[in-house]
Amino acid sequence: MAKSAKYLLIGSTEAYSGKSATILGIADQLQAKEITIAYCKPLGTFLSSNQGSTIEQDVQFITDILKLPESMVRSPLLFMDAETIEKRLGGQDSTDYRQSLQDYLQSLNSDVVLVEGAATLSAGTLFNLSLPKVAQTINAAVLLVARFHSVLLADTLLFAKQRLGESLVGVLINDIPQEKLSRVKTTLKPFLERQEIPVLGMLPRNNLLRSVSVRELVRQLQANVLCCPDRLDLMVETLTIGAMNVNAALKYLRKGVNMAVVTGGDRP
Repeated sequence: MAKSAKYLLIGSTEAYSGKSATILGIADQLQAKEITIAYCKPLGTFLSSNQGSTIEQDVQFITDILKLPESMVRSPLLFMDAETIEKRLGGQDSTDYRQSLQDYLQSLNSDVVLVEGAATLSAGTLFNLSLPKVAQTINAAVLLVARFHSVLLADTLLFAKQRLGESLVGVLINDIPQEKLSRVKTTLKPFLERQEIPVLGMLPRNNLLRSVSVRELVRQLQANVLCCPDRLDLMVETLTIGAMNVNAALKYLRKGVNMAVVTGGDRP
């Protein structure tokens, strides 16, 4: 009989908040303590095609980095593509996905199952797989990752607390500008904790974490490398569109750090 799994559902308040990186950090700590982990992402949203089959890139990435065996990983229960959504809207798909979710997770034999949620609290509602519904269905503890834009983040997190209730075990506030970190610590964090929203971590903005390698740009764009193949591991922090003559553009280009310039092929 499989051991009773404990589910930790990692959600976010918006896309690209840092869920996958958070999962990697948690998984690394658990593995260091010899706690067995499994990973799944019920809603596939970051899709690509490979030899005629659909692949969820987050699932592939995390599986490769953590070196998880196939038995400890679940591909998405469903893919959030146009065809899937249209079938649901048109009535061709009447599946009870809450029951499907329980079946989907049943055979994972690990101490902890890390479940990656969709981009927002509401994503997946059409299939009864929104973050609150998933948490309720599998009795999961929820860790919410939130990207900091302003102290109005308090509003978003209060709403999340209302929706998630006691299943919300804490929040991780990510991408805080260095000059605002002190204010977040002294104002926002105490306020949230008075509202019974534990702040489990506060991560300052890190340009490296927001960067992409030249090699990855080449791969995603399926581009040809014309020169300097030995520099593909350089990191790109900003992108600039070059749509003016060189002399006029220089003052803007000089302000950039680790910048990639996108410009027409006829530019000198």
